Formats: sequence, structure tokens, C-alpha cells
Amino acid sequence: MEITYNVTKKSFWALKVNEVLDLLETTNNGLTDEEIKERLKIFGKNEIEERKKIAKLKLFLNQFKNPLIFLLIIAGIITLIVKDYTGTAAIFSAAFINCILGFYQENKAEEALTHLKSYIKERVRVMRNDREFEIDSRDLVPGDVIRISQGNRIPADCRLVYTNNFLVDEAILTGEALPANKSTDPVNFEMAIGDQSPMVFSGTMAVQGFANAVVCRIGPETEIGRIASLVKNQKQDKTPLQKAISDFSIKASIIILLATTAIFFIGTVAGNSILEMFLTSIAILVSAIPEGLPVAMTVILAIGVQRLAKKNGIIRKLLAVETLGSTSVILTDKTGTLTEAKMELSKVINYSNTKDFNEETIMKFSLADSDVIIENPKDPYNKWRIIGRPLEIALVRAAGKHGILPHHLKKELKVLNYLPFNSSNKFSASIIEYKSKIFLCLMGAPEILIRVSTETPHEKRKEIMKEIDKIAYNGERIIGIAIKEMAREEEIFLAPKQKFSGLKFLAAISFTDPIRPGVRNTIHKIEQIGIRTVIVTGDHRGTAEAVAKELGFPIKEINVINGTELDAMSNEELKNRLPYLRVVSRVSPEGKMKIAKAFQDIGKVIAMTGDGINDAPSLKQADIGVAMGSGTDVAKDIAELVLLDNNFETIVAAIEEGRRTMENIRKVIIYLFSDVLNELLLIGSSLIFSASIPLNALQILWVNMIEDSAPALSLAFEDHMDYLLMKPKKTPLKLLDAEMQKLIAICGIPTALILFGIYALLLKQGFDPELVRTFVFASFGTYSLFTIFSLRNLRKSIFKYDFFSNQYLLASVGLGLLLIAIAIYIPFFQNLLETVPLPPIWILGVLGIGFMNMLIIEFGKWMYRK
Repeated sequence: MEITYNVTKKSFWALKVNEVLDLLETTNNGLTDEEIKERLKIFGKNEIEERKKIAKLKLFLNQFKNPLIFLLIIAGIITLIVKDYTGTAAIFSAAFINCILGFYQENKAEEALTHLKSYIKERVRVMRNDREFEIDSRDLVPGDVIRISQGNRIPADCRLVYTNNFLVDEAILTGEALPANKSTDPVNFEMAIGDQSPMVFSGTMAVQGFANAVVCRIGPETEIGRIASLVKNQKQDKTPLQKAISDFSIKASIIILLATTAIFFIGTVAGNSILEMFLTSIAILVSAIPEGLPVAMTVILAIGVQRLAKKNGIIRKLLAVETLGSTSVILTDKTGTLTEAKMELSKVINYSNTKDFNEETIMKFSLADSDVIIENPKDPYNKWRIIGRPLEIALVRAAGKHGILPHHLKKELKVLNYLPFNSSNKFSASIIEYKSKIFLCLMGAPEILIRVSTETPHEKRKEIMKEIDKIAYNGERIIGIAIKEMAREEEIFLAPKQKFSGLKFLAAISFTDPIRPGVRNTIHKIEQIGIRTVIVTGDHRGTAEAVAKELGFPIKEINVINGTELDAMSNEELKNRLPYLRVVSRVSPEGKMKIAKAFQDIGKVIAMTGDGINDAPSLKQADIGVAMGSGTDVAKDIAELVLLDNNFETIVAAIEEGRRTMENIRKVIIYLFSDVLNELLLIGSSLIFSASIPLNALQILWVNMIEDSAPALSLAFEDHMDYLLMKPKKTPLKLLDAEMQKLIAICGIPTALILFGIYALLLKQGFDPELVRTFVFASFGTYSLFTIFSLRNLRKSIFKYDFFSNQYLLASVGLGLLLIAIAIYIPFFQNLLETVPLPPIWILGVLGIGFMNMLIIEFGKWMYRK
């Protein structure tokens, strides 16, 4: 029988496991390559169609919904009515060009944001060809048998074939706050989703235990896929930062509208024609209101996120970029973040004193709890490609070195029940059948296991802990193994909060894990600028202290808190210790939240790392949750930042990128609004002093076309300074602080007044008015372009950074200067814009004003620095 598309419609929850496997034409060992190819043709990829991208034509037509474009069209119609055909053509052309520029910016933002979604891919463990692999979840097909562990996101709708203490959070489908208990037993086919206990659904989260399941439905056929198809065309909400930018733009636009209205009435009272003042006011309004600011900000944010992605840091929420830049404390795990996660087994210390348990047997028992994939088990052990946690990978490699092969061990050592490791218990537990005997085996934190090893004499336990402490203070990571032989008639049962006693402490296994090269220097660098690093780890105190000392931390008794000590502290006691805190060892999930909250209470912005399901609450508590790329899907879902390489240096790169992005946003705002102020002062001064208006409507629109597009966007590519040295802003989402207001005034007021003074003087000296107005037009457009070079760095003199390092900015300024030249030297545009050719001496004057403007801004920056 050949499988068909309709098989996915069946009520799998009402069928027995063997019936489901038969229906899907699969086995517990999975599908073959040929079957997978065939099913991909029938069912397609396991993906849900996302919100459709806006079609390019629709995106372009949307530009005409802009109120400012609408005003231009009205102005064009009015000039058409009064038979000013040249003006009509020019105004309609200006509207069309503004639409093209708006389309370009929005299309760039759309493409940049779409591209970001390709960085994080979900992986899933699957049985195929009688072997276990890890694959992209998009490649799953109905009939695949997958392995699900706590912390994993369910990648498709599946029927469970095996479970162990398996709980799933199905709130996104059912709204139920408590996790659902799952089993393999069939239920009535009329059961609702929340009661289909043998089923797990795409998008839900495994929160406890583990299971094997067969894929039944993928992509749009899943429950979440059906819901997505109903809402995929709904409008997406803006992020808080985008809302802040939009609100800021609206407020600024109202002020500019009022100023423009005032100019219109002053101009008409001064004797200018109503039509001329109407067109001039419309031109000022169009060029002054920052209609492209929200899109420009989105482009800058998206480019910043893409830049960080190339450094292995994925920002999942655009708003996080702003918060990252304000980070003042990093609470970081040790293993894999500060260290290389290349663990090597150092020693096995046997405390059994019996012949039954030699080093080889201890290694076998240590592998009973391991949950790894060896993709090429037939190759030599030193060439194995292993997927799993670093410690378990080290155990498997060490066992392979001793000739113990995990896939062969399963025949010799049978695991009857298994309780996975979690950071609350700090150990895993398994019930093992080995050489016709049944053992309870616990593996985890030695000091925890020592407490339940009551069959080991008290004095012996003290000696063991003394030896373990000595090894830990040498920087090695240690796990303990405790066992208890069980009678066959005892119940083979394990529960997450089960109390254990009567065990013997069997052995301790230690591992070395070198510090990542470069981390020490990175920590020293950020300490110099006020960003503190605190190691928060589940490891032994001695191990954590040794690593801290190797990183250069000053470690004394007051700098270290143990998890049990932390739990006993009041919030006030903890706050008093925070100024000295450098290491927290054996920390619980509740302890991590307590530390984060305490730092936040004293005004610190916290970035915190985590990888497990138990880390989710603390990641949510932190201002920036940082998940490891190798961590659980739960942690990655909560986090704002995901480290694909698990590297501490990537966190620092993310902080720097956050500061760079927000600084570039500030530069764009200063650039655009200094031009607005400049323009209003130049036109307003001429009206107040009863001089003829120096710029006509089309000239204003021409300069607007040059300034507000490419040059502003080019600031997104600024990358020539150490942004970590910048002082972070303490007022998130305040887009126009006191410093920016002063810089806008410095950039906008002096040059406008000087240019108006020169304009009035030249007219008074009897120079040709058309020549003088052309000079003002060229000067106004040119010095606005020159301004951007000084705004590239708000904290350094232009003479202290590479003038030519931003190629995009050079190109945009070059294009702007070319457009100015076209406007005053090409006959067609001379007639259109009412310009005349400027003699060389006048061109020198234009350039002189541009350079003078740069010097004024540099002087203003110097004054502000002082």
C-alpha cells in the first residue's frame, strides 16, 4: 500500500501505537532514504507559510497614501489650474521621486527583516535508516520517528510511541496554564485537543521528561498551521521602539506644520502672492516633516541585527538592540560561554573498594544517563561526530578511548527507567539492569549525592568531599556517581521530586575545560568602561573560583556566594553584597532570578545567560535574556539574544552593536532635524526682514530629494569607532535628549543665519538676484551634505577618524553634489528650477560655506565635550 496525503486526516489519538505505525507505513526504527524522498514529494516541507511579503507594486502604491505626497498632488493640481505647466510637471515629478525613494527604503527594510529569519533553524533528533540523526525540522515527513526531550519545541503534530515522565506545555493551543501529562494509551476519537493525551502538537513545549513520537501531520496540516492560515494576513504590531519613533515623528510633524503655517501667513502679509507662499509652504512642509524616519530607523536596526548575526549573535526582537546598548552587568554561565566547552576527562576516582566496580564499569554506569547522538558510530572514536551536552560528549569520547562503545553497551547494560538531569535536583537518576542485578544510579553534583549516600560511612564521606574540593579548586569540573542495589521485587519507579537515601558513593569523575582565548582581555576591556561580569553557575564553588581567578577577577571570601547561602539571604543582605559579587556557585533557577532582580532594584541593566528550561524564568526577568545556541528551545524562545557559538565575546559584541545602532539613530535624527531648523530659519528670516524668499518651492523639494534619502541611510553603515567606550543612555526610548537638542541647534542655527546675512548683503551690493538665489540654493544643498561628515562621530573631532571609511556615505554625498551641479549647469533644469550657472569664484564661495559649516559643528562638538 502506498501512503497518500489523506492519511494525515486520521484520528491518531484513538489508535494503538502499532496501528498508527502501520497506518503511516513506518517502524520504531524510522524510514529509509527512498521513503523520505517519496514523502517529501507528497507532503512537501514541514513549514508554515508566513505572512506574505507586501508585493513590490503594492508597496510602491502605498507611498501615495502619505499625506505629504497628497499635499504635493494638490499643489500640482492648483498649478495646473492656473496654467503653470512647468510647475505642475516639476511638482508631480517631485511627488513621483519621493514615492520612489520611500519605496526603496521600505523595500530595503522589508528585505532586511525577512533575511533575519533565516539565521535560527530548529533542529530535531530523528530515527532514519536504523540510526539516530539531528536534522532541520523543515525536513520532517509523516512517518518519521523523533526523540523529544525537556526544553524542546515540538516540531510537528505527532503520536507518542514511548514516554517517560513526559509533560508538555500546550498553552498556545488550549490556554491551559498547567502542563499536560502525556501517555501512549489511546483515547476516544471525540476528545478535544486538550484531552488527546497520546498526541503532541507543533509549537508546544516539552517541559519534563522525554518521549519518542511518530510524525503524523506537518506544516499547514498541523493544528498550529491551521490557526496560522487564519491569521497570516493580519497586520503585524510595531515594536515599542518603532512606536516611539512614529510618535516622535508625529509630534515633530505637528510643530513643523505650525511653523510652516506661520511662514505662509507672514509671507502673504509681507506682500508675497498667495500661490507662491502656498507652494513654498507645501515644499517646506514636505521637506521638513521626517516622513521617512520610521523606515530609516527600521533599516538601521535591521542592518545592526544583520551585522551582529555575522558574529554569531541573533537578536530575536528589534527592541532588544536599544536595551543591549545600556547593559551594565552581565550575569554569565561558565561552561561553554567563558570556557571552550571542549571537555576532556581528567580522572576517575573509584571509592567502591570492590572488584565488581573497576574504572571500566564506572564508565559504563556514567554512560547510562547520557543522551547523545553519534552520527558516525562505525568510525574510530576520535573521529566521532557527537551531538549533545559538552560533559556527556566528553564521557562518550573517554569511553570510546577505553573501547566502550555506547551502541554496543545497550546490549550489556539496560536502562529500565530514567529521570533526566535538572538544575533543581542537580542530578539525574536511572534504574539499570547490569549482569542480572538491578541498580539505582544517581549522577550529578558530588555534595548533593554525598548527602543521600548514607551507606558510605560518615568519616569516609568527609574525606571524599575534602578530596573533591581540592580537585575543584584546581579548576576541574566534577560529577559524582552514587548507586544502590535494588531487589527485583522493588517498584521500578522514578519521579522528579522523589527523595533518595541508602546509596553508596561510587566514584567521582573530573573534567578539564580550558578558558576561551580572548575572553580574559574582553572582560578586562568592558570592566574598564563600567560593565561588570558576574559568573553565575551550577558548578562547584571551587571550580567557579578557579575559573574566575584565571580570568583575572580579584577573588576573596566576600566576592563569592554559594547557592545555599544565596537562598538564605534577605533581599537587603543580597543588595549589600552586590558591589563585591563576582561568583555565584551551585545556583538554583530561583537564585538566578533573585540576583537579577536585586541588580535591577539598584538601577542596573542586566544581561543574563541560560540554556535550560529551568533558566526560562530568569531569562525573562533579565533586561536582556541571552540563550545559548546549543540550549533548549524554551530558553531560545524567551531570550532576546541567541549566541550561536555560545561565546561570551559575542555578548560583548552584541552590547557594542546595540550602542552603535542607537548612536546611528541619533545621528540620523540630528542630521534630518538640523536641516529642518536650517530651512525654517533661512525662509523665516527672509520673511521677517521683508527680503525676497531665497529658495523657491522646487528648489526646496530638490534639496529634500538629495538630503533625506541616501545620505541619512548611509549612517547605518558607520563602523569606525569603539562604541563600547560610549556612555549608555539612561533614558530608554527617549529619542531627543538634551545633548541632541543642543547639537541640532549648533548644526541648524549659525549657518542658516550666516547664509541669510550673506544673501541680504549680496542683494544690497546690487548683484543679480537670480545669481544670488542660485548661490544660496547651491550653498544650502552643499553645506547640508558637508554636515554629515562631522555628524559621523558626535564625540570625536573629524580630524581624529578616517574621513573616507564609509563608502556608502561618500557615494551618497557624491551623488548629491552631482545633482546640485545638474540643477545649476544643465539648461533644462536651469529653466525648471530658475537657476543660472555659477562662475568659478562663486563655486569657491559655495564650498567655503560648506567647510565653514563643518568648522562650526566641530566647534560645537568641542564645546559640548568640554
